[in-house]
Amino acid sequence: MKYALVWMGYGLLVLLLSACAGESMATTPDPQMIETGKAVYNANCAACHGPKGEGEPNWKIPDVNGVYPAPPHDGSGHTWHHADALLLQVIREGSGMPNSKMPVYGDILSADEMEAVLAYIKTFWGAEEVAFQQQMNAQWKEQNQ
Repeated sequence: MKYALVWMGYGLLVLLLSACAGESMATTPDPQMIETGKAVYNANCAACHGPKGEGEPNWKIPDVNGVYPAPPHDGSGHTWHHADALLLQVIREGSGMPNSKMPVYGDILSADEMEAVLAYIKTFWGAEEVAFQQQMNAQWKEQNQ
């Protein structure tokens, strides 16, 4: 009986936290989307950002030409600090920063491929990064209704 009450309390807590988030808790992407994203990432992104999203060494320091190395997409980077809409814009249009070598992929990848790449990049993140990035998505959605 005591354990049943504990589990009911835990279940209620999870339900309340889900409701407070305004959206469902992290949804699991379609495994096929992740596989597609992995293939597209490996073909187009891994050469600079690393096969595991580790980025280039010294990514915060510009090279002799003033160009910044590719940042990591794993938890050590800042990708998870941004909403999906901004990340997809950067993939589609390049970074827009003068000291970046991020190319434009809008004419190379389809919208579905870009979404799949982003879904795959999210597999590099831990639970805290995923939760924070979900908050960024909610804020972006609220500000851009």
